[in-house]
Amino acid sequence: MAYAADCSPLKINNSVKMEPIARSGLMMVPITLDGVDKKFLFNTTSVVNQVSRATAQQLQLNEHHSRYHIADPRHHDTNSFVLVGDVTFGQAKTKDIQFEITPDPAVGVTTPFDGMISTGIFTHDDLDMDFGAERLNFFSTDHCEGKVVYWPHQVLAVVPMIMEQGHIDLTVTLDGHPMRAALNTSSSRTTLNLQRAQEIMGFSPDSATPPSNFKDDADNKVYPRRFANLSFEGVTVANPVIVVRPIIYGGGPSINTPGDDLVPGSRAEHKDDYANRMSADMNIGMDVLRHLHIYVATGENKLYITEASPGESVLFKTAASSPGQ
Repeated sequence: MAYAADCSPLKINNSVKMEPIARSGLMMVPITLDGVDKKFLFNTTSVVNQVSRATAQQLQLNEHHSRYHIADPRHHDTNSFVLVGDVTFGQAKTKDIQFEITPDPAVGVTTPFDGMISTGIFTHDDLDMDFGAERLNFFSTDHCEGKVVYWPHQVLAVVPMIMEQGHIDLTVTLDGHPMRAALNTSSSRTTLNLQRAQEIMGFSPDSATPPSNFKDDADNKVYPRRFANLSFEGVTVANPVIVVRPIIYGGGPSINTPGDDLVPGSRAEHKDDYANRMSADMNIGMDVLRHLHIYVATGENKLYITEASPGESVLFKTAASSPGQ
């Protein structure tokens, strides 16, 4: 381990301004594909970058067979990708970048975004999600350990995390119960797996009623409930409304080829069973995340979390000063 005198101060490599989607709290980021400006959804749960088929056709990009099979909860699926010759993201310019075709046919047609940017491509940088300033910043991982919080704050939480295949997983505490959680910027609501809620905290839909402005959907086992607190190692969100529901990954069989979700040689085991067994207990959505400032120190496997501060980032308020000094 390097001594303090040998380590480097923070060095910012890139920054992009995020744009909130009205009424959802989701965030889009600007990206340029082959000279055409687009907006992509910032997604901390996607393994790969995705682009809509409509955008691929607009840019006249040829589709190729992909080793990835991507499905959505409505059983749309795809296994094709395109190569984009020139990609500009903030100050970063790259060539020949692979984008999977998104399975959801509505993306780029009825949505304000034309694809998704995955955190899985940022593992060579520290990722700084400043939701108060609506900025996504990228820092070099070569810095003094623990010296990353450059912004004013009152309470700081330092939380161990695992970043694997674009997912950012951590442990949180919900009403005193430890939970495995994933940060999910593609979801407007925080959700809790119904089965895990029953196993870990004895949840019953009959023990409470939904908050005002929310309704149960008993047919689909969807139960919005207000909890006392959600804690990130000291940074606490009071009285969050969390949607308790079944959470299933993978989408099951595709529309076109029913049964293709079965493991070869098995009549009972599905390809997504392992992913569902290993999935987080809950997903932290933008209803919670938008109130936080989260620095993902990839080399340290730690999250540095504070409350978010509205207004422009101190990085750009005082350009003459150097972060980390």
